Amino acid sequence: MPDNNKVLFGFSDLYVGTYGVNNGTVTLGAPYHQRGAVGFSPEPNESETTFYADNMAYFSEQIGRTRAGDLEVAKFDDDFKTQFLGYVATTDGGIAEVVNPTKPNVYIMFEVQGDKEARRVIMYNGTLGSVNREYSTTEEGREPVTESLASTFMGDEATGIITATYKPGDAGYDTLFTNPPVPAI
Repeated sequence: MPDNNKVLFGFSDLYVGTYGVNNGTVTLGAPYHQRGAVGFSPEPNESETTFYADNMAYFSEQIGRTRAGDLEVAKFDDDFKTQFLGYVATTDGGIAEVVNPTKPNVYIMFEVQGDKEARRVIMYNGTLGSVNREYSTTEEGREPVTESLASTFMGDEATGIITATYKPGDAGYDTLFTNPPVPAI
């Protein structure tokens, strides 16, 4: 089916799950729906290596291709923080951020709207940074503040898949958020 969209806009339905590899077999944990999706900016992160000989650029290649960007939501849930960011419960009922937390690698899924049809996206083998937030006083009116965290997606080592996109009619579109696919080519 051809791509019918001229433009994409909107960002919603953010899901996150654990991504693991054991003896070459990829396992994806159950998807967790993180409400309040605001924005995501996964930009290519690559570098070029150039070898010079005969007074010219003799050989050049792009290496280390990943996608990195800030993931922004209204507010990260406490369950999200304990499952994916290494936060721990305190003895008096609180939730605490700790130094050098143990965090799992993750996959994320989300939906973007288009002028004709929606797209669903999955990104594999990512790491999540720490929550960035701002606290400020209420002035004349209440304006919500958001939280964000840095993320980097290295992609699946066996297939090289960093991100896969599905449109309505694709076999994986309807089941993406309930049964995310293990990367395969």
